[in-house]
Amino acid sequence: MKLGIIGLGRAGKTTVFNALTRRTGESVPAGGRMVPVPGVVSVPDPRVDWLSRLYKPKKTTYAQVTYLDLQGLPGVAENKQEYMSELLAHMRPMDAFLMVIRNFHDPVLGKPDVSRDFRELQDEFIIADLATIEKRLEKLEMEQKRGKKIIGPERELLHACAEILNAEKPLRMNPELAEAPELRGFTFLSGKPLLVIINNADDDEKPPEVSFEWAEAMVVRGKLEMEMAQLSDSEAEMFRTDFGIKESALNRVIRQSFRLLRRITFLTVGEDEVKAWTIPSDLPAQEAAGAVHSDIQRGFIRAEVVAFEDLQKAGSHAEARKMGVVRLEGKTYHVQDGDVINFRFNI
Repeated sequence: MKLGIIGLGRAGKTTVFNALTRRTGESVPAGGRMVPVPGVVSVPDPRVDWLSRLYKPKKTTYAQVTYLDLQGLPGVAENKQEYMSELLAHMRPMDAFLMVIRNFHDPVLGKPDVSRDFRELQDEFIIADLATIEKRLEKLEMEQKRGKKIIGPERELLHACAEILNAEKPLRMNPELAEAPELRGFTFLSGKPLLVIINNADDDEKPPEVSFEWAEAMVVRGKLEMEMAQLSDSEAEMFRTDFGIKESALNRVIRQSFRLLRRITFLTVGEDEVKAWTIPSDLPAQEAAGAVHSDIQRGFIRAEVVAFEDLQKAGSHAEARKMGVVRLEGKTYHVQDGDVINFRFNI
């Protein structure tokens, strides 16, 4: 899972990135160029903690999410076109975006305008996608004039996308169209899942009265969260209590990231390692086995499955078997979040 963090200048994008990754300092482009700064975050998971205490493995591995700090979109600048071209190239491989919007007074920019900033950022996505579509349609037209037969629905799908974009709407409004197999190689920016992070002032926890088109939204007090991320767990707990923060931004953003990308976690256990694995929701067991190793997927026989809640209630695998909550599932079983799985295979 790779999520790019974007935002206009002075929105607090790097502050939010530092809060999520416990990183310090500014993200400085190497050699003056726009270079994404990655931060790999281990996903806090009390289920992994409990299983690790139960099995006492040599190694405990949590699921991971990668957040990338992409340089802030510029306002008026001489090299904006070149800058945007480079930035968009870095954005296309992302699975989703976190869009940081300023909702605090800035000494340079003045009062915030959440609706305006959101619209400006979304327009950049729409314009970039339209340019991609127009370029491809022109190429298809030239090929047709040269006598090449155009096979498949690609052109019709592109026209359908262009209709949405020309209406100043993002392709997220039609996920089936945006995710059509024939369009997969275009990596449309406005078709990717989007989480809007409203970056509030330290003393403001209220969300703005603004609606966001086909996007999730949440409020974060970025500066406070960054300061809290640098503290020990006990100090951070006191900090949260003082400022009325019920849960860290890290936990909330990670949970929303999984939801946004429709991802779940299954678990494997043993004396060597307790590990959390991230997979798409509704994935069949045989395909989920491939996340562990391709040989296990190829030689898949059965999956021995117990829901984490049932295992925790039983207290051990042996007791779970006595209670009848451990079951054997075939290759078409759809793995559920929190399943503890032992794959049986033969190669």
